[in-house]
Amino acid sequence: MPTVFEKKGDNITKAINFIDEQLKANKDKKVQTLISEAGARYNLTPKDEEYLIRVFKDKK
Repeated sequence: MPTVFEKKGDNITKAINFIDEQLKANKDKKVQTLISEAGARYNLTPKDEEYLIRVFKDKK
């Protein structure tokens, strides 16, 4: 049975979309909490989570 590997960037993109959707649905949610949740959900590395922190810091 062949194994399918996702590109690393795909999970980061999914995480960004997830965080954006959550922020739109509930503006009271903290970005850091959502980043941690996305990290667990999409199996992100600590470096990936640091990248998300920079992305959402720049969006403010």
